[in-house]
Amino acid sequence: MNEEEYEMFEEEMIRFTDELPAFFREFQKDALKVSHLNGVPAVISLFVMLGQISKDFVRIPNGANVEDTRIHFGWIQTSGTGKSTLWNFVGPIANGVHKRINEESNHPVLDKFDHVVPSTFNIFSLTDYTDPTLIGGFNKTMDDDGEIEWVRIPGHLEGNGLAHWDEFEYSGVFKQTQHNESSIVYLNTLMNTLAGESWVISKALRQFDNQIMYCFSQRSVIAMTYPPENLSDVIANKGVLQRMLLYVHDVPEYMQRKMRKEQIKHAGQIVESNAPIERYVNGIYTIYKVLEERYHMRGNNPLNTMTYSDGYREALEAQLEAMEEFINNTNGEVRKVAQNFTTRLMKILQKMSVICSIAQAPSIKNHNERFIVTPQNVRQAASIVRQCYSTLVDWLEQGLRVKRKSIAEKSLFPLFVKCYGEMEKDEEGFVPKNELLNTVMKEGKKSKASIYNYFKKIEHKFKTDKQGRSVYVKLVGDEE
Repeated sequence: MNEEEYEMFEEEMIRFTDELPAFFREFQKDALKVSHLNGVPAVISLFVMLGQISKDFVRIPNGANVEDTRIHFGWIQTSGTGKSTLWNFVGPIANGVHKRINEESNHPVLDKFDHVVPSTFNIFSLTDYTDPTLIGGFNKTMDDDGEIEWVRIPGHLEGNGLAHWDEFEYSGVFKQTQHNESSIVYLNTLMNTLAGESWVISKALRQFDNQIMYCFSQRSVIAMTYPPENLSDVIANKGVLQRMLLYVHDVPEYMQRKMRKEQIKHAGQIVESNAPIERYVNGIYTIYKVLEERYHMRGNNPLNTMTYSDGYREALEAQLEAMEEFINNTNGEVRKVAQNFTTRLMKILQKMSVICSIAQAPSIKNHNERFIVTPQNVRQAASIVRQCYSTLVDWLEQGLRVKRKSIAEKSLFPLFVKCYGEMEKDEEGFVPKNELLNTVMKEGKKSKASIYNYFKKIEHKFKTDKQGRSVYVKLVGDEE
């Protein structure tokens, strides 16, 4: 992406920002002060926090299927471009909201499989992927009658709040090891809808006489990483990424320089941090309380919390058509991969439309007009989803171009060998270099520049002999 293309990208960012609810626009504006030019991830992070605190008050019907409000966010972006910096803004806000909810102690309690799981909210942020750390284990004791008793010890993945990975590349999604292969299964499971029991993680633990451990994780995922080399293959073949709202951004060098200039603007100066953490803690907690009140007013039935206005389904259909049109205009290989995301992106779009309605509720004075999901909410949510699938397609197309170029370059070497073998040689096996390159250019139907550039990469496979202004080459080895 060149500078002109990136300016167009930035203009699109401005347009999408204008479509968002006011609370999101304010949040994004302050987040951009600490994490430069990361407006889309900032807004998605707010969706994640709001979806998490809403999950026990709202269920989203879709025919026979029911979804919860959680958004799982996968942020894949060039190293050193503000991912950790944004988390330094989002994390304290999430912790502040969690603290307020925990202190009140009124959040609905989960009662499953004879286990009462505390409704405590916190942030899971570990790099240890062993079963005891993630899902927990047991403590073997003896009761008063001498019988063995297994006391359940929950793991850190259990509970409510956020599951945050600052280095998602080590999670096992991109490269599995013996120690992290189970974490993929756990991630896939916890991302299942909370309507039903498919989200409950269960495993017989050999180290505890095959006692079955149930892990009740209702967390929302925020996973961050740089783009690994096998990203395109993982996107195409690993279902865990297809279940996330994925934002893939290969930041161009021009923009990286701009970011670095912003970072050093105050180098050597002491600047007091005035990030409005408490302001957003209060704002999100207010949304939580208004939603909680609505939940109780509607008979504590999460399916009845929200209502849907006329035009809601038509608005979803319009966004589906826009998404399909965008994807269908891409290369066949890219289209095949991108279409795998379409169904899940539509589910995410419905969730985010609901969250937009929830976020607007405190600012609506007429209580009868609150918690109604409208076509406007769908369009607001779509402005974010559109950024995600467009950047995903851009990445896939770029990866395809690189792959094809690599394949094309590799396919040229046999042509060099063929042409060299057919040429007349001197007693030592040398041929004129220019004649060889021109022959390859004609037979390969490639430009002179591409043939000359490619030869530089394989020049080590030829021995060179220069006689005056004439250069001769001799093939000395097979393809490496």
